[in-house]
Amino acid sequence: MVTSLLKKTWKRRREVLAASLYWSGLGYVFQTLRRPEGAIILMYHSIAPDEVSGAIDPPNRMSPLAFEQQMAFLREHRHVVSMGDLVAQLETGKTPQAGTVCITFDDGYLDNLTTAAPILEKYQLPATLFLPTGYIARAETQWADVLHGLYSQRTGHALRLPGLGVAVDLSQPAQWAAARRTIHLHLLQSDYAERSDVLRQVEQQLKPLGSVPRLTMNWDEVRELTRRYPWFELGGHSRDHIDLKTHGGAFAEQEIFGCAQDLQRELGRAPQHFSFPYGRWRDETRAMVQAAGWRSAVGASNDFRIGPANDRFVMARPATPNSMTELRFRTSGAYPGALAMFGLH
Repeated sequence: MVTSLLKKTWKRRREVLAASLYWSGLGYVFQTLRRPEGAIILMYHSIAPDEVSGAIDPPNRMSPLAFEQQMAFLREHRHVVSMGDLVAQLETGKTPQAGTVCITFDDGYLDNLTTAAPILEKYQLPATLFLPTGYIARAETQWADVLHGLYSQRTGHALRLPGLGVAVDLSQPAQWAAARRTIHLHLLQSDYAERSDVLRQVEQQLKPLGSVPRLTMNWDEVRELTRRYPWFELGGHSRDHIDLKTHGGAFAEQEIFGCAQDLQRELGRAPQHFSFPYGRWRDETRAMVQAAGWRSAVGASNDFRIGPANDRFVMARPATPNSMTELRFRTSGAYPGALAMFGLH
């Protein structure tokens, strides 16, 4: 609980400072004096309409209205390029100008086709969608949304998961908040079979009303996306959205090489760009991505401004911007350097 509160406090300090730097003009002064270069890669997940928003874990969703406002700003005030164009620049040693932005999506949400793609087309903006190919093959809703749905629609309130040390009364919101963090961490680090087993236990105990809706595209819908919106690039996000920092060896090879094979088989094109699930990687799995023939990868790093000196196989993405002020600051030349002056990034 203390760790969680500290993280929230730290995040809030960054947000307040970022807004102050932007609106006071100090960020612009920093940009003018330092003249930073390099691209920023933005990360989104679901752009679900309001009628299905309750089925999606809130941190994963942005409203269509907020998303369109952000895209309108990027079209007017920033230089948006595809991941392919960015990587091509980096491969030739060119440094993107400040204000260069890539738009990316993780997880293969169905609303990326039905909602996000038409908005991007309206503003003529390219984007990249990273697909967890196992989830696409099964058209399976992501585990975080399944867990959220089981809790939201529960009829039972007692949850006991002895292997995780969870024994809570869900009629007490504080107890669910603590249990949720424990379950999330376990599911994040689990393989697919372990994850499925825990979710089955939760479902059996909470006895939800109704069923979790399908939120993920299938392969036919992915092909529809490429046909209707050809400027929407497709990349890989492993097969089963597995943590590639916890898992290595032959298991990780299946996730990385298998994902590339799935994309080649289903779409008839060589895969180009990879996204490490949860941003997590280690030297072994980074090397596997390169060996599998991917041209680039996004993953956890503190080097948010992307140029030729960056590791092309671990390119950072800031968290999804939750407000227009956050978007303006993060895509400006002041980010993240101006924050670093105050010991934040």
